[in-house]
Amino acid sequence: MRNITHTFLSPFVHNLLLLPLLVLISCSSQQDQTFDVVIKGDNIHHLDTTVDAQSIRWIAVKDGRIKGFGSQLSNAPKGKKEILLGDDHLYPGFIDAHGHIFGYAETLHTVSLFGTQSLEECLERIRDFKAEHPEKEWIIGRGWDQNDWTNTSYPTVEDLEEFEDKKIYLTRIDGHAAWVNQEVMDAFDIEVGAAIDGGTVLNGVLVDRAEELVELPKYTTAFWRMALLQTQDSLVKYGITALTDAGLHYDQILLLDSMIDEGAWKIAVNAMISNTEEDLSYFEAHGPVEKSLLRVKSVKAYLDGALGSRGALLRDPYHDLPQHYGLPLLSVAQLDTLRNRCLDQGWQLCVHAIGDSAHHVLLQSFDALDRTADLRFRVEHAQIMTPEDSAYYAHPNIVASVQPTHATSDMYWAHERLGPHRITHAYSYKRILNASKRVALGTDFPIEHIDPLATYFSATTRKDKANWPEGGFMKSQALSPLQTLRGMTVDAAYSAFSEHEYGSIAKGQLANFTVLNQDLLANNQPQQNETTVVQTLLSGRVVYQ
Repeated sequence: MRNITHTFLSPFVHNLLLLPLLVLISCSSQQDQTFDVVIKGDNIHHLDTTVDAQSIRWIAVKDGRIKGFGSQLSNAPKGKKEILLGDDHLYPGFIDAHGHIFGYAETLHTVSLFGTQSLEECLERIRDFKAEHPEKEWIIGRGWDQNDWTNTSYPTVEDLEEFEDKKIYLTRIDGHAAWVNQEVMDAFDIEVGAAIDGGTVLNGVLVDRAEELVELPKYTTAFWRMALLQTQDSLVKYGITALTDAGLHYDQILLLDSMIDEGAWKIAVNAMISNTEEDLSYFEAHGPVEKSLLRVKSVKAYLDGALGSRGALLRDPYHDLPQHYGLPLLSVAQLDTLRNRCLDQGWQLCVHAIGDSAHHVLLQSFDALDRTADLRFRVEHAQIMTPEDSAYYAHPNIVASVQPTHATSDMYWAHERLGPHRITHAYSYKRILNASKRVALGTDFPIEHIDPLATYFSATTRKDKANWPEGGFMKSQALSPLQTLRGMTVDAAYSAFSEHEYGSIAKGQLANFTVLNQDLLANNQPQQNETTVVQTLLSGRVVYQ
């Protein structure tokens, strides 16, 4: 008779003895496997907030995705290509949570009025552009901001009299007003003071919905392809590896989709559908898009205008324009109808809200959302709010998407618009983060500079590039370096329902990385003018260096 103990225990003992061997074989097989790319370095920042988060010294990439990582360089596997970081610092690829691809692409081929300090400087740039492009019937441009001029009044139609042989259309920096000449006013039968729902017609300036009175010339598909590739070059130059485009028409989305299928466009895009009946109906009929590099399952709407053009909807009148409250672009009923339509379609709703009145209305509408569903409805900009309204952000389905450079761009004149009390309730990103535990960060390019490092330094220092003001603008609302970097990576990905595709250093994610020459998490913070992008990697491939 066989020994019962031997019969039942020997397999257990046998397996127990084999276990270390199996572990060794597993480790050995990983070490023996050759990956497409292996990245090695002592300065890999995973941005994990857990206490037990391990340090990372190597990352293995296969087929464009992260397949493994480890803390010991001696255990690093082989790679067909190895990237040695040296003294440089690697982060999860930067994500812009709010930008405008087509808007930026257009600015590359029109007259730039960004940074102009006077009306005369604007006119000089228009003259130069006209001389360089005498064949153009239209002169289109963007970037003027009367708040930066000595005379902060709006420009007029008379200021453009010398260009009577051209049609002039110049968008304000925030996109919420357009300066036009008399030729445009006449061509489209626009009269000063005309009653426009959600807009205003001034003498040569069309505010918010009044911009829609002008039908601009259309660009060819060939133009857009060329300009979009130039835009992609700019994005990777500044370390941007994924983004949310805050409002596209269906034909623009289809063009982007075709360029992705061709392999020409390589940056992941979460595309918001513009809130027009034509665009909404198209995707209702054709369904959403959920691909590795393209997600189309959200809608962009505008509840009010911008603070700089006095379109932001305020509870009390503007401090520098009594009796003026801003411009409502959606009624409460229209907002709730759109919210319900999005819920029916399974779409994420993302709404532009800047003024404290618009902000309050939106937060109340979103507060009615089911707390158990995964909806992630977004508030875009969230610039001005009462302290009481910040509590709404504790709702699990209200996500803030803010642009820190708006604070450092507006700080020179925002107090004139808002007054001494209300300014303390503006640009309160820390207050939002404390309530929601996450905040998505973006640039809003081309309204602000496309560089995400400007986002980082505006959020952490609350100062401009000249290091002004001393102590920072409303410094109590500054974010920490880690909070900011997570807002530019993990939280930005979450706001786009893409946290499993990109945004962190995790197995299975796209191997997107941004490499800088500085440690943004160091105790001694580097200066903005000292910090540069060394490399940008998309799917494990170096696309900029």
